[in-house]
Formats: sequence, C-alpha cells, structure tokens
Amino acid sequence: MKSSYLNIWQLLMITVLLIGLLGCKKDESPAWEPCTDCSLEQISGSYAGKATLYEYNSDSELTNQVFSEEAYLELTGSGSSGIVLSVGVINLYNANISAGWEAGEYTISSPSDGEFNAGIYRQGDQIKIKGINKRFREIVIEEDSVVVILRSLFDFEVIKTE
Repeated sequence: MKSSYLNIWQLLMITVLLIGLLGCKKDESPAWEPCTDCSLEQISGSYAGKATLYEYNSDSELTNQVFSEEAYLELTGSGSSGIVLSVGVINLYNANISAGWEAGEYTISSPSDGEFNAGIYRQGDQIKIKGINKRFREIVIEEDSVVVILRSLFDFEVIKTE
C-alpha cells in the first residue's frame, strides 16, 4: 500500500516538474532586421564569422565544399558613394569588391570579381553582413560562342567586430 502511494507521489512530482519546465518562457533576443538606416560609419570596419566555399567543375557539378568559422570581411568607404570590401577565408578564398552604396540601402551588389550580393542587418548595436560571391569561368566553344560556367560560390555570414 505504501508503495502505491509512493509511486503516485513520484508521478505527481514528475508531472508538476514537466509542466513547470514547459511553462518556462525562453529569453528570445530580437531578430536580425534589415538595416535601412545604417550609415557608412556604422558599417565600416572589420567583421568575422562563418562561410562555406562551394567549388564546381566544367559540368557545373559540385566537386568540393569547405566550411570555415574563420571568415572575414573588411569594409571601407571609397569616394562619396562607394565602398570597398575584402571578403574571404585566409589560405582558402579572397575577393576584393568595389560597389556603390548609399545610406538608406541595406543591400550591396556588384559585378566586380564575379558577382557579389549581400545584405546588411542589425540586431541592437550589432551589425551583420550576409551574402554570396560567385566566380565564373568563360569557355569559348566556337569563335562567336561563349559559355559562362559557375566556378565557385562563397556563402558567408559575418558580424562586425570593430
């Protein structure tokens, strides 16, 4: 008899603990939002984060994929409405990009060094840049016929460190 009371008591305690744990609300930080009001001074600087490099052969087949948590990005102003970026992973990949940019925009795009597209995001005081850089290879089939093939795709997400 004592054993059944003990089992009921244990079951009741487990149920109360489970309900208590399920009822706990996790502290969720605000989501990253497009930074439409970032200035050049706010986005200029050094960034660090993660990236994946995808490499392709001449048949557009994925031949290699390398993930790294050592991605970097350096962003500086250039002239009155331009920026210069250097993005990559040391000893793996590097791209130097020149792009036009104006305050009020949260995207950066440039055909420089392949194709570069990135978005600028903010979460509180933190700034994040997330984007891709594609590199292509041109193959001449005949005198007037050129085929453009994707050679590599660098997918990165970096957060401002200074």
